[in-house]
Amino acid sequence: GDNNDVGALDIHVAVWRRPFYLGSCYTKTRRDVSQTPFFVTENGKRLRLGVSSVEEQILPIIERYCNGISTLNNNSKGGEVQFGMAKFHASGREDLDVRMIVPSLASAEAPAKKISGRPFVCEIIDAFSMPSPLVLKSIVDDINHTQSTNTSSPGQEEGSAISYGCNPMGVGIANSLRFVSPDSFKTLQSQTEDKVKHYGCLCWSKASLPDSDTKLNELLGSFPLELKQRTPLRVLHRRSNMIRERHVLTCSATRVDDHYFRLHLSTDAGTYVKEFVHGDLGRTIPSVSKLLGCKTDILELDCEGIQAGD
Repeated sequence: GDNNDVGALDIHVAVWRRPFYLGSCYTKTRRDVSQTPFFVTENGKRLRLGVSSVEEQILPIIERYCNGISTLNNNSKGGEVQFGMAKFHASGREDLDVRMIVPSLASAEAPAKKISGRPFVCEIIDAFSMPSPLVLKSIVDDINHTQSTNTSSPGQEEGSAISYGCNPMGVGIANSLRFVSPDSFKTLQSQTEDKVKHYGCLCWSKASLPDSDTKLNELLGSFPLELKQRTPLRVLHRRSNMIRERHVLTCSATRVDDHYFRLHLSTDAGTYVKEFVHGDLGRTIPSVSKLLGCKTDILELDCEGIQAGD
């Protein structure tokens, strides 16, 4: 028959890879590295705080070992679904100036209490390839600046604490990097509510401290201790002003000299540790400042591991 009247037929085929998820834990040993890229606006200019971020030390390497992320299916129109991308999500976050470290393996309680770095999950959408188990080890080595000669060894010693690997940017991940379920990504933030956080901090006291650790700890009293914490002034611009009940589960103090001391404490999730030390102008009750009866402040804070719930 005569096909001259048949119109042209265009066929479009789109192929994309379903999202997959990679999970592990990270440490951060520098006080000038944020968890995600951190920008502020000052005098109308957008300024970056910190030299890098945990996200930037992890995601680009994962993307490279996936041979890149396809953007061929992305729609350039605003508001449309972007099929090709990689997302980083962590279980809570530490401030820019707070280190995220873990107890030394020399500590007998670390393995027994299942204390680790901060859990995270990466969502990889429309990657050109999926990493094999062997490639996952290479990803860990690349991020950590290590070689897999002994994959059971976490990393470098940081005094009484350690980090994963020896990345000069201070970011490392546990060698347990693995495929996880989509639910791990969706529920990561809610899971943090069941965890115990361990902290170490260097503090200052305006008044002279007692002459022994025993007397200093007697002033702090017994623990667990229930706190009433009104939203801190430093985050009030982005969080609702309300009172939250939190708990300091354990706390011990060690003198450095007459005005400086170290605290090692464990808390339930969501406790504002900086405010527990200085009191935040009375917005956290009780506080170390109130217990010692003088002005106190926190000079350095480390998260020394996150303990999974029972």
